[in-house]
Amino acid sequence: MEDIKSIFAQNLIRLRKQIKITQVEFAEKINYSDKAVSKWERGESIPDVAVLKGIATFFGVTIDFLVSEHPESEPIKETTNYEKSVHKKNRLLISSIVVIALLVCALSVFVSVQSARPDLLHYNLISCFVLPLPLYFIILLIFSSVWAKKRLVKFLFVSLLIWSILLVAYSIVWMATSRSAWLIFIIGIPAQIVTLMSFGIINVKPLKQKPSNQGETADDTTENNE
Repeated sequence: MEDIKSIFAQNLIRLRKQIKITQVEFAEKINYSDKAVSKWERGESIPDVAVLKGIATFFGVTIDFLVSEHPESEPIKETTNYEKSVHKKNRLLISSIVVIALLVCALSVFVSVQSARPDLLHYNLISCFVLPLPLYFIILLIFSSVWAKKRLVKFLFVSLLIWSILLVAYSIVWMATSRSAWLIFIIGIPAQIVTLMSFGIINVKPLKQKPSNQGETADDTTENNE
């Protein structure tokens, strides 16, 4: 029992330090006291099965991992649930900051242009907020391609990029001729269909064949010789 306490203490310390949180922060996240966490890490006690399950869920590992000995030189490769939530939050914040920064730039340009030519409100709005739309969706598409695993998210941004490009083309024609070229949006129908079909393609990876054992190879060779 003492060995299990010591092993659990070492694993808990390594996992907690891996995500860079203090004993107090860890205790708050699992709704336990920091004194109890301190006792666990000193190897003086070990939590019951229910608490172990909660700790394993928090770190994204198994209970067996928590109470099994691991060499100090062996890095803990598991990505904890806490780390996943932090990464997801950071990615969302970065994407939001970039989009908001672009909107602020567009708003700044609009204020400047509108101040200079207040009689061209519609043209200024289109130039500052409609024409840059494809750039926004290209950036979001890049972020989703790098970070998002769901194909639906990528499909959404590709679709928005297509329709934003058509909207830009429509706006340019309207600004140049003052005519409504709504037929431009018909192009989006086949483009959307092609996009839908391309995302419907499923990549199937071939199964890797396990190398046969040398003993089995030797036996087969003997049988063939016979």
